[in-house]
This record gives sequence, structure tokens and C-alpha cells, in this order.
Amino acid sequence: MVTITESAQDYLAELLSNQEDALGVRVFINQPGTPRAETCIAYCREGDSVEADDVVKYEKFTAWFEARSLPFLEDALVDYAKDRM
Repeated sequence: MVTITESAQDYLAELLSNQEDALGVRVFINQPGTPRAETCIAYCREGDSVEADDVVKYEKFTAWFEARSLPFLEDALVDYAKDRM
């Protein structure tokens, strides 16, 4: 499963606090299993999630993980390091 570090959770929660209609975040892979695969984290709004998504409730937000992307997200790490500049 995906690990979202405490600093990343705080950062995502901060971003979500500025979005009136965002329910949380949705994590998915564009073009999974191909050389053009890209990991995406997007705001999840009403109608963006699907029943097959894996829902994880964190302390400050909820994340929906696209079911077809889960095999490609195995052992993934989402981290955030604040720029000191």
C-alpha cells in the first residue's frame, strides 16, 4: 500500500483547506504499465471517485486510490520536504 508521510499529509491538508469543493485527494496512475506511466495526485470532488476505489481516511483528509492503479503503487511513498530557500 501507499505510505503518505506526516509532512505530506500536513501539506495535502493545507492545500485541501483552500478548496471549497474538494472532498480529499485521488491517487492514480495515468497509462499504468507503460513507459509513459505517471503518478498523479488530484483533488477529489463529488463524482470523481468510483465505487472500486480503495478509500483511506487519514487524520486530516480522505484519499481515494484508483483500483486499477493499486498494483503499480505497491510500496509507494508520498513525501513532502519544505524548501528551505
